[in-house]
Amino acid sequence: MASVLSFAQAFPSLPSAGSGPITNFANLDSREHLHSAHFLSGKVIVEGGAVPAGPVTIQSNCNGNVHTAGYTDSKGYFSLEWGGVVAVPDASEEFRGSSAPVALKGTRDGGLNCELQAELPGFTSETVTLAGLSTDGGTANVGTIFLHPLTHEQAAMISATSVAAPRNAQKNFNKGREEEQKGKWAAARESFEKAIREYPRFALAWLELGRVQIQLGNITDAQLAFHEALAADSKLVMPYAELAQIAARQQHWQDAVDATDQLLALDPIGFPQGWFLNSASNYYLGRVDRAEKSALQGLRVDAQHRLPRLHFLLGAILALKHDYHGAAEHLRNYLQLAPHAEDALMAQQKLQQLEKQSSQVATQTKIPAPASQP
Repeated sequence: MASVLSFAQAFPSLPSAGSGPITNFANLDSREHLHSAHFLSGKVIVEGGAVPAGPVTIQSNCNGNVHTAGYTDSKGYFSLEWGGVVAVPDASEEFRGSSAPVALKGTRDGGLNCELQAELPGFTSETVTLAGLSTDGGTANVGTIFLHPLTHEQAAMISATSVAAPRNAQKNFNKGREEEQKGKWAAARESFEKAIREYPRFALAWLELGRVQIQLGNITDAQLAFHEALAADSKLVMPYAELAQIAARQQHWQDAVDATDQLLALDPIGFPQGWFLNSASNYYLGRVDRAEKSALQGLRVDAQHRLPRLHFLLGAILALKHDYHGAAEHLRNYLQLAPHAEDALMAQQKLQQLEKQSSQVATQTKIPAPASQP
């Protein structure tokens, strides 16, 4: 059976478990140290021009790494601090939590290989790309992010139990979201706990409480909160995503598989990151065929190629199965989609090795021409 060691053997120049493509997904909510501070600003409005009620979560997606970057104010505006030059924290820093804004990672050419989108229950979000922005400093306006209301059937899947929350519970929930926006994590925790005391089946309040607990470094409490959210509403998608991220950081691969299986059963289209993590986790559990199937499905749903590391991971899987031609093809795709990735040079070196192995296999399997008759 495959193992973490066999992954390293298949791609000996690639990082083993604990770094590389796996933790690049797992570190979705990790904070990064700023070497220089700049700002991105913009606005979120609902289709038709209305300002959303309450703060809206702004998420960044940098080469498939998704995390919460900030929140809108009462008028729909947001301002995010980011750094053009960053240093990735070690694993011990991932759970400490911080009130500092998230740093969005710059690419080597000075731009940002990132997108921004909004998250608000009952709505889908358009995205804005940051690829053309300079990291030279100052403030850049990214424009408007539009929210589109879901249909009644889609909205019912968000959290039917949360819609029934009484007014006082909703009031405390909204207060907690405002405190999240300001980075007041302890105060936000208190507000969400009040909302839950008012209405114990408030699934969205449990979800936000779990996210706040992560910011405060209380990982076990965060997991409990996410499980309570699911107990209140098993059709709520995001608690599964949060639990999967925690499991991946801790390298609890079966837990990550279980969470992503549930996530992808509810939403097989909207989370290519879920297919990536499901594939990687199955790989480390020795389930290579399942890992390959999930990676291929991830590529099918990732129509906009927001997660190039799916190609990276599938290349590793195919190399282990001695499909050097297929592995090389996916490494080429990865380098084409993410030419400025930190591991681009290493990936290029591995690609050359795979091409050589593919050529050797092709030569060995050629059928010799029949000898000419006298």
